[in-house]
Amino acid sequence: MPALAPTALLQRLRRDFERDVRRNVRRTRNGLRHLAGVGRPELGSSPADVVWKRHKVRLLRYRSDQRRLGPPVLLVMSLVTKPTVLDLRPGNSFVEALLRRGFDVYLVDWGVPDAAEARNSFETYIDDYLPFAAAAAMRTSGADSLHLFGYCFGGVLSLLFAGAHPEIPLRSLTLLATPVDFQAIGGLNNLLADRRVDPEVFLDETGNVPARSMLRGLSAARVTGDVSTYASLIENLEHAEYLDAHHAMHGWASDHIPFPGACFRQTTDWLIRDNRLAHNDIVTARGRIDLRSISCDVLNIVGTADHLIPMASNAPVRNLLPQTEELVQTAGHVGLIVGGKAHRTTVPAIADWLEARSEPV
Repeated sequence: MPALAPTALLQRLRRDFERDVRRNVRRTRNGLRHLAGVGRPELGSSPADVVWKRHKVRLLRYRSDQRRLGPPVLLVMSLVTKPTVLDLRPGNSFVEALLRRGFDVYLVDWGVPDAAEARNSFETYIDDYLPFAAAAAMRTSGADSLHLFGYCFGGVLSLLFAGAHPEIPLRSLTLLATPVDFQAIGGLNNLLADRRVDPEVFLDETGNVPARSMLRGLSAARVTGDVSTYASLIENLEHAEYLDAHHAMHGWASDHIPFPGACFRQTTDWLIRDNRLAHNDIVTARGRIDLRSISCDVLNIVGTADHLIPMASNAPVRNLLPQTEELVQTAGHVGLIVGGKAHRTTVPAIADWLEARSEPV
């Protein structure tokens, strides 16, 4: 390489030094803002109206002037996390993507349980709340059927609801990262599987499993994932867009809600210890729920890197519901629905599948 003149060398050194100074200033400023929690993006910001309510449960209908496809899509979230992951922030929102495609989108918001919800059982959700929420969605949209979409434990509720209520006209059922064989999950489930452990010890004075306990139980399964996440955060401190995305994702993942005590006990006894969901042997106060009675089209989405719901836990879906189409993605539990890759792959694939089973309205 040709030698640089002294003045050119000094100019290059000065330019490189100034570039590094500016980069380090940005990194320091962004790191301090991150630690202080300044400028965190608002989660779940898509405008919506409450069209039905019972106790703390609300049915949200997202506003849109682009509705062109029917029937409506009813989103069902887990009981222990807030539903904002489905509408994380503008540009990274599953709800927003469905609205742009032309769907009429509804979401069941369970609210934050307290002592009043301690007696909520599976029957409360699949017999009391979901049938009325589904009826309200069809009534307000003027439809005679609906697409049901369940994420994680919300997929479990959706499965049980669909099996228990064949009178609800489902056009399709979508399951995203849904556990079925609970003995293949590990983590906290290994502790609860020991019949010498009394589930009551996990309950607080409200009769529910507190949010901090749920967060610790879920975090135990993702220690290495947390390490790599923070390593990426440090590496990208100078990028404001990356920090906004991290703020949003970390804010949602750290904001768990209590697990209603009665449903927690049923989950422990029925799903973890007896593995009844995998064996299609759920019997509620109304009688036996036969999942094989679900006759609508089913889309089952799993991630090969899902550390919370391993693919082995989801495997029984194919035997229980032979009409299932499977979508396997190289993604983790949240990466299936959140992030740039999800919005290039999983989200468009879901929208395409739903649109193929819809009609213009």
